[in-house]
Amino acid sequence: MKPRPAALADITGLLIRAQSGEARKVLVELDDVLARAQKEHANERAQWLRFVRFASYHEVGELDRADEVAAEMIRLAEPLDERIWEAFGHALRGMALLLRGKFEPAYDELARAVVLLEELDTPSYAVGHAINAAVLALARLDLYELATTWLERLYRVSVELSDAMLQTLYAYNSGWLQLHWASELELIGELDEAREHYRMALTAFETAPAGVDAIDRSYWPREVVVQACAARAMLGEGASVMPELRANLGAVAATERHEATMVGYLAMARAFANEGDTDRALEQAELACSVGDRLPRLHVVAARAYWEYAGLLRQREGSTPTTEAYAQLTWRLVRDRWEERRARVQSFDERLDTERVRDEIRRRAAAYLTDPLTGLGNRRLIEIRLPELLVESAATGLPLAVAFVDIDDFKSVNDELSHLVGDDLLRELAQELRASLSSEDAIARFGGEEFVIVLPSRGAREAFEVVDRLRQRVEDRVWNCLPADRRIRITAGLAQSWHGATRTQLLAAADEALLRAKRQGKNRVEVRANPLPDEP
Repeated sequence: MKPRPAALADITGLLIRAQSGEARKVLVELDDVLARAQKEHANERAQWLRFVRFASYHEVGELDRADEVAAEMIRLAEPLDERIWEAFGHALRGMALLLRGKFEPAYDELARAVVLLEELDTPSYAVGHAINAAVLALARLDLYELATTWLERLYRVSVELSDAMLQTLYAYNSGWLQLHWASELELIGELDEAREHYRMALTAFETAPAGVDAIDRSYWPREVVVQACAARAMLGEGASVMPELRANLGAVAATERHEATMVGYLAMARAFANEGDTDRALEQAELACSVGDRLPRLHVVAARAYWEYAGLLRQREGSTPTTEAYAQLTWRLVRDRWEERRARVQSFDERLDTERVRDEIRRRAAAYLTDPLTGLGNRRLIEIRLPELLVESAATGLPLAVAFVDIDDFKSVNDELSHLVGDDLLRELAQELRASLSSEDAIARFGGEEFVIVLPSRGAREAFEVVDRLRQRVEDRVWNCLPADRRIRITAGLAQSWHGATRTQLLAAADEALLRAKRQGKNRVEVRANPLPDEP
């Protein structure tokens, strides 16, 4: 296995800690770390940290806060066209909504996540974790077939990256999924197929890589032991699984992770039943049912626990009105749940088809507003977005600044090095501009070698600092597409909005400042904070 990149090492450590009892501590630490990443415009690192924050809130049960973090991931990814992080955010938000019992919006979030993931072909750590998040949410909706398809994709990503964490997630979540699928099949009487899925769960758990220190120190291995014992008990084992269950169930229950705890109690119930100890089996089944009652919906393992309890009660008490009524009620729950699952599968397939159509419409709209050479917005984007931001600025009272940025002596690059090199320079500069700005800022190639930057919530002074810092970065940078000794400089004109300013007026003011900067020697930023002389 390859070690994870250094940039991800601390992220992985924080994530493991958050999911192993230290979520509150991690949340405190994240405030400073995330603030620093945002200040440095380290957008990818900031998104990883938001993922850890989501996981931390999820662990402590603050699902509203977790939902807010996932929504923030989406909001910040969309302007940058970071479809990986957008998909990741939608998958996490779907999970948070499910756990809050908000199933209809959860469907929409997951459909969006799946469609975005379908478009991502290049394996990466973020893609792997996004797929994993989607798998967990799909499985919680009992969409086992679709979740299995995406688990196979996760496996391919983990192999291509040779990453122990992703391979562990694949192994553990494959086993978890097969365990739930087996329970579903057992409830509808497909016993042979259920046994096959229980065996597949055990096989999946065994494929997890060993000796990964961060994982070994987490709660995950204990949960896997409990889940594996459940599969073994369902396959007929009794006393042989009890020592491992007793050694691990207490620690799992202490984490208040209700689902894993419920699986453990159900495993104990089945193991005792396999040994003929009906009284103790009933006690454990009752504990499993009580944990299942805390979940936001009728979970498949909870239904399996009720079914187990009903059978054991009838076995001990015989056929009485009470046992028969409980058995009948349990059967109706199981039947209704199965019908609900079938409807859910069909509904989600329809939502996926609808979301694919919507995505195609979005892509066409994005192409209309995107510069094909640089991947930035084009002039149309500014013409549409700037009036909206001016209205927002007027409504909130917050300032707004616009900058025209021009590459000095760009014609010499085309003439001396070729137009192909000039195109490469425009692409590379576009990446530099985007990396230097926040996700709230709008940037577009306005034409030729000229760019427009819109800086919401910034007055002239703060905007000048942003643009002048960008000018210095460009001057100091060594460009991959140019000879090592060739430097590039930019000149910028800046204007702050004023009451009643229109899009045309504000752009004209910034353009006038750019022309003045060029007349004064280039490689500088000039500010025009007031209306042009002929404006009121």
